[in-house]
Amino acid sequence: MKQSTLQSGMLLTLAALACSPLADAQSRRVVDASGSGLLTGVIRDAEGVPQMGALVEAVLPDTGLVASAVTDARGRYRLNLRPGQYNIKATAALLMPAVRQHLVLARGGRTVVDMTLSTLLAPSGWIPASRRTVNEPSDDWMWTLRSSASRPMLRYADEKSYTTVDTNEDGQLSISSSRQESRRGATGGSVSFKDSDGGFGRGGSHQVLVLTRVDEHGSGSVLRADLSGSRTPYPVAPSADVSVGFQRRTILNGYARTVLSYSGHPELTSGVGQTGLQGAVLRTAERMELGDMIRVDVGSVLREVNFSGNAVAMEPFLRVQAHGPGGLILAYGVTRSRGTESIEDLDRVQAPLPVAVMRKGHLRMETGSHHALSASKKIRGEGVIEVALYQDSLQTPLISGTGTLAVAEIPAEGFIADPTTGTYRVAGKDYSSGGVRVSFRQPVTHSMSFGAEVASGRALRATLVQQGSLNEVLAGLSPERVYAGTAFADGKILRTGTTLRASYRWQPKRTLTAVDAFRVSDDGAYLSCSVRQSLGRFPGLPQGLEAVVDLQNLLAEGYQPYLSSDGQTLYLAQTPRALQAGLTFTF
Repeated sequence: MKQSTLQSGMLLTLAALACSPLADAQSRRVVDASGSGLLTGVIRDAEGVPQMGALVEAVLPDTGLVASAVTDARGRYRLNLRPGQYNIKATAALLMPAVRQHLVLARGGRTVVDMTLSTLLAPSGWIPASRRTVNEPSDDWMWTLRSSASRPMLRYADEKSYTTVDTNEDGQLSISSSRQESRRGATGGSVSFKDSDGGFGRGGSHQVLVLTRVDEHGSGSVLRADLSGSRTPYPVAPSADVSVGFQRRTILNGYARTVLSYSGHPELTSGVGQTGLQGAVLRTAERMELGDMIRVDVGSVLREVNFSGNAVAMEPFLRVQAHGPGGLILAYGVTRSRGTESIEDLDRVQAPLPVAVMRKGHLRMETGSHHALSASKKIRGEGVIEVALYQDSLQTPLISGTGTLAVAEIPAEGFIADPTTGTYRVAGKDYSSGGVRVSFRQPVTHSMSFGAEVASGRALRATLVQQGSLNEVLAGLSPERVYAGTAFADGKILRTGTTLRASYRWQPKRTLTAVDAFRVSDDGAYLSCSVRQSLGRFPGLPQGLEAVVDLQNLLAEGYQPYLSSDGQTLYLAQTPRALQAGLTFTF
């Protein structure tokens, strides 16, 4: 026992001597003489405290352990290695190991790899980032999970680095750490000025303010306010959409999110004396990580609408995901909230506008249920292929239309209109659907991806009606089994400052609801795209200034025309064409 203690003490003493200024000078001479590389760094815990006595090992992927060192009282270590590719591992008692894989050590170079060891319950943090997929609407606040600090990042030092290590005269200096080990709070935001043509509840000019805050503990909040300007030829008070979101860390390496949204739209009317809609949506979700195998998302969506009456809907959701061998992921999800199947769906701080219509004497919202069983697996590179079976049930599905109805043509129930854009929503028949969905996504560069999807299921389809009232057209709707196909691309175009997302979703003619309706996002059917172009690249314009263009159904496809009794041509459409464009300044 004494011999073991003595050996440990001698090892710590030798490690401390190795990190002394004299040893540093000797190491530099060794590097100069042999042409080998020098690996140094500091080991800390999640609170930024240096860890004395932590073991750092350098391992060749093919042959195993090469060298090891023990950190001194300041958490420092030093290894002299031959050029090559190594895996660096740091371990300490009661802390999770940290690993840096595929580290390339150059001849005569000096590399700094700082690592942070986390406790078993160290939670993940979140930061704002760009949108995840092609089908999400613009101006979203995105939460992107980053792993706890047990996964250091490798980057090369630059002039703005806060690191105090000097560059070796005969080699390069590369840094593997954050600029500051301790987390600091961060505040940012954006201001947007946009103008819209079309889009239910989106007409006129809009001013959008987004403010974000992330504290030193990794929790944070976001505020989004969207105020419309004056609108003609239907002058009404401005509309307002305000959302506030919070995220906090929880046990089991998880986190919880809450997003509260309020909408006030005085322009919306039923056409029979009901004017002005107010709505609120409360979305909450929590994620739990049960080891490395199981992930559970659970939450709920509470919607409330006031429109000459009140309607309330509570919509829970649950998703369980299991990681299997060979990168296989199995998942089962159930939800009653369209567009919300997991905690990632709360990334959109702006909730979809809650809409309700009178039906059978009661104010009702579109509701339903969705069950899905899926299996996904990584394919070549970072690509992913997924196969899913689903079963849906929809009550009071809302169908989009365009045109101005005469007073005599307005249904007494199941109708709400936006006169500022000439669009309306009308309730269709209840129906159920089930089918199969196959999709894949494949990166083509590190910043651009493309993918495709094919789905089968039932959708409401209109019979060909030349002339008749809206009620007669709706009476001819019937659910039929059809197929839908989607192709999309999204990402950044290198060296242009352009962020692009584009999709084309095809469905058979005269289908007025989406196949796999719970999955399809607000972009809807046919050709839709969004382009964000950085203008800070041009002389005289500030950094952070972007031009934004968002288009839905650019080719105006899928319209189902019919003549009303007064001779006007009206249309039903799964996704009416809409355009939104403007400027955004991020600070």
